[in-house]
Amino acid sequence: MSKVDRIRDIIKKRLKEENATGTGASFNSGDGGENYAPVAGEAPNYYVKKLGYKLVNKKALNKAAKGIEVKQLEEEQTTFDIESYIATLPTDDEEVKKYIAGRLGDYNALSDKLKQLIILIGDAKKDTINSYRENPQFKAVYGTDLANSLLDDVIDLFTK
Repeated sequence: MSKVDRIRDIIKKRLKEENATGTGASFNSGDGGENYAPVAGEAPNYYVKKLGYKLVNKKALNKAAKGIEVKQLEEEQTTFDIESYIATLPTDDEEVKKYIAGRLGDYNALSDKLKQLIILIGDAKKDTINSYRENPQFKAVYGTDLANSLLDDVIDLFTK
């Protein structure tokens, strides 16, 4: 799976998680019983305290996975050294090297913007949840339909 495919899959997964209710979903506010939807930051505590789940000790789990390569998805991937790559290209044309370096740098910029977008989407979701808690008649501030449509267009740009 190429890096672009992985990024595309991560974006799709995160967007599905962030907009899991979709359009037209309803939420009945009440005394917090069966209608309680934990906010992302409090979900682990909710499941541990209220439902009795236990958190996983990642180090112990990885150690127990003898012979199996364990990759942490949340770890940063190593940075691609553009200058070293450019030096290995079979051309002496500095304009071509400069162009290629710019294009590869653009991918780094896209990745940085996507990381920022994921944080912003999470913050917007928290704001929306809090607004609905305060006022169930609250009208949406964030255009998730438009954002989904725009992201679909961006994904189409990178689909072969």
